[in-house]
Amino acid sequence: MNIPEFKTLIIGAGVSGMTIAHGLYGEDNLVLFEKEDHAGGLSTMYKSSNYKFDYAGHYFHFQANTRIKPFLEQFASFRSFKRKSRTFLLGKYIPFPIQFHLSHLPASIKNRIFEEMKEEKKEIKEFENLNDFLLFHFGETLYHLFFKPFQEKYYLLGLQELAANMDKGSIPVPDRNQVVEGMKGKIFTGAGYNATIYYPRGGLDSFINKMASPLNDIIHYNEEVMAIDSVKKEVITSKGIYKYERLISTMPLNHLLRILTPCDKFPSPQELQYRSTLLVNVVLERKRRRFHWAYLAESEFPFYRVGIYAAHSLPSCYLERNILPGSKFNADELKQEVEFTLGKLGLIVKASEIKHLDAKIIPVSYVVFDKKWRQIVPSCLEKLKELDIYSIGRYGTWNYSSMGNDIHDAFHLIERFRGKSPL
Repeated sequence: MNIPEFKTLIIGAGVSGMTIAHGLYGEDNLVLFEKEDHAGGLSTMYKSSNYKFDYAGHYFHFQANTRIKPFLEQFASFRSFKRKSRTFLLGKYIPFPIQFHLSHLPASIKNRIFEEMKEEKKEIKEFENLNDFLLFHFGETLYHLFFKPFQEKYYLLGLQELAANMDKGSIPVPDRNQVVEGMKGKIFTGAGYNATIYYPRGGLDSFINKMASPLNDIIHYNEEVMAIDSVKKEVITSKGIYKYERLISTMPLNHLLRILTPCDKFPSPQELQYRSTLLVNVVLERKRRRFHWAYLAESEFPFYRVGIYAAHSLPSCYLERNILPGSKFNADELKQEVEFTLGKLGLIVKASEIKHLDAKIIPVSYVVFDKKWRQIVPSCLEKLKELDIYSIGRYGTWNYSSMGNDIHDAFHLIERFRGKSPL
């Protein structure tokens, strides 16, 4: 049997996979397999009835002075937004991050938090777990009021089981001066890792289609990779067998390990914990609030986040709830939960303002950074490289990242393949 051979074989036509393909296109004998009938993965849009929705709030985060912006602008122009995110707590909206804006809390609570946070703390580089990190930096009161309930709602796991310092800046720690200024009412619009966010004009689907268009002659749509033989350097897809010199995978790392042979040198896929997300997209009669997303820690809310689409033509929002893999939902109960949440947040006044509701489960959504992550994931990725398999992207590296970071990492890999030093 004559088996087609490729120098570079890419799995997944998401942003990371297509970035690699663009970088090697014309210089390499390459092919890209995509199991769906379209490119983009979770970084595109889908249709429900006559509406189009994102897979939640997928904004781009990047610095204007890097290679990322001009690369992306080949395919779309971007609108920039100064991030407007909130925490909804004790019946009111508080600017994000809450630890910078204590003045918005009731006096008795904010004074207690202020005393706990302003204390001089010795520098500690390592924490046993996320629980210790949060208690040390924010004190008992804010820990129990916000951080513990929110993080446990998000991860569905005790905080003692989670590794510290894996959030990539999403839990910023204010210094003593910032705590004092926040008590006086100062607003810290730049706190956090994504103070400026970007969204392509015309929508994510238009951007993805333009990114995919120059690659259509090498993308095999509706062709899923079913097995990988790392000794023979062969992949078996739903349509055939192919040989490769090097393989680039953007599929979730646990799935890659599940279809890889031999697998005795690698951790069991079951050791890689993750959470699925129940995503609810909603079209509203009118836009009653102006923010990008709000975090919900209190147990009365079944969702951990609610976002408002800034760039959509219709007033629409999304709600997210993390769930255990394999979980189901009851449509009638979900509708009531959505109505309750949107009503409490002031996004609707009456249920009839909801014009359309769509719910779907994202099977692999958030990596769980348990205490085994550092021992398992980095060494696993290095062992794969020894086999000429490069697992990239948010789920391929089993990490927490933005699309901007994924593109940056893809650039480095392209330079490596070209024999140049990464920029």
